Amino acid sequence: MSQADFWYIRFPDGRVLRAASTVVLRQELNAGHVPLGSTVRRSPIDEWVALAWTQEFADLVEELAARQPAGGTSSQRSASIPPTKPQAASRRSATPGSADVPPLDDHPATVGSRLDSSRLHLVGVRGHLDELLAALDSALAPKKLLLGVIAGLLLGVLFLLERAAWFERDGRSLATAWCLLAVSMVVFDALSGLLTRLTFIELARLRPARWREGLNGLGRLTVWIVASQVIVRGFAWGLIVLLRWLPFWLGAGPDEAWSKTQQILAGSVLALGMVAEALLWPVFFFWWLIPPLLVVEDCTVWAGLRQWLTLLRRHLGRVFLYQTMAVGLGVLVTAPFLLLIAPLFLPTFYPPEALQEVAHATRFVLLGLACAPLLTYWITSNVFIYLNLRYGANSRR
Repeated sequence: MSQADFWYIRFPDGRVLRAASTVVLRQELNAGHVPLGSTVRRSPIDEWVALAWTQEFADLVEELAARQPAGGTSSQRSASIPPTKPQAASRRSATPGSADVPPLDDHPATVGSRLDSSRLHLVGVRGHLDELLAALDSALAPKKLLLGVIAGLLLGVLFLLERAAWFERDGRSLATAWCLLAVSMVVFDALSGLLTRLTFIELARLRPARWREGLNGLGRLTVWIVASQVIVRGFAWGLIVLLRWLPFWLGAGPDEAWSKTQQILAGSVLALGMVAEALLWPVFFFWWLIPPLLVVEDCTVWAGLRQWLTLLRRHLGRVFLYQTMAVGLGVLVTAPFLLLIAPLFLPTFYPPEALQEVAHATRFVLLGLACAPLLTYWITSNVFIYLNLRYGANSRR
């Protein structure tokens, strides 16, 4: 499959999908899965063009438009008939909310409906929420939930290993702990890569993804994900450790009195370090955009990191807003499952002394399973977030 044959489709409601090839898009058009009022482009630097003004689809759009029943509603006819000029399509698609506006009687007037996003420069929370709700629908597919359950079990095992009694703090146990942690993280990254690829294939081909499509090239993708995690999160964690260590290095020794100069210098460094650390912690969440970037762009880890930094530089505020809203929705979906197991963590639940270890193990495994919907949704939502930021209607060129 050649990357040059990809098409980006923007539906009349603003959703942006990616088709794998011209043949796939023609098949979906013929099946009625893509509205005739949609616009397409080859790459983010191109203008959105109506399907009827595209050489590859003009004949099919004309044929399908001729099949439209004469008695259709005015909204259906406006969605299926392209604009008379390509420039009109570009102008209409460039104005947020101007394409395929429903009749006024379908949406009663409210205070919020008077807000003009093009004039007031609104952040578009409603559009962000629509994308995240679509990601929630996608995350509830059986295949993705199965992967989320496996990832949740793995997370529960990690919780268990951290508290297990046989992990003594000697050299051999620490080496075993680090090896198990490394293996678990690699498996978790592989599951994340597989779930990310299944989601992208579903969006690109407009159909459910197959297991063999997701597993194809998963080994190389896992290596790239692990490498990016070591580079990004390792660098961020190293800076955090350095910022926490600097005040001790600039201050007096354990048996020495602090001078006024040392107090001022170390205190200033401590205050600035706390602010810098607060700004560094979101990097651990922003990293989750790298797996979908590696899947969508099919690039190396170095090229992916450059594109990731460019994406953050251009859309840092939108990334933060998107992921904050995604966390809120994920917690909302997971809360009922956490409430089910909450009584097992209360002091009122006290098993026999000899079975305390069994109770601890069961608690942590159940906690990991309860987090499975959150993990599934978080990974899936970042695919939607990346595609919308990189190829969406409001993305910068």
